[in-house]
Amino acid sequence: MKKQIKNFALALVAGLFTLTATAAEKPTESKPFYVGLIKVTNSNKVNLVVSKPGEKWVSIYLKNDRNETLYSDIMIKRTKQFAKTFNLNEIEDGNYTFIVTDGKNTVEKELNIATNRPERVITKSIQVK
Repeated sequence: MKKQIKNFALALVAGLFTLTATAAEKPTESKPFYVGLIKVTNSNKVNLVVSKPGEKWVSIYLKNDRNETLYSDIMIKRTKQFAKTFNLNEIEDGNYTFIVTDGKNTVEKELNIATNRPERVITKSIQVK
């Protein structure tokens, strides 16, 4: 009997932690949608994840520091989640912004790309006699 009570208590605590973690990621009134930007390990890729509970259209943009739109997409009303992997090998170094908006609320995620490119080195040999 004691073992059953102990197992029930552990399951209840685990359920509360799961519920708390899930609730922390859900959108609220002040944040009507969740936007996550995750770097893929050992690559020049990032994953953009958008989750929305409501029935609103959501626009997604990737813009550079000159405010030029490099990517755009729309989540229609019935779509609840969006996920896309962006390969950053093809774009120049600089500052970029992912913008997610429903017209009333906007979430921006900034991204800075700086690659280490090999530089051309000129060497001279000098011999002293």
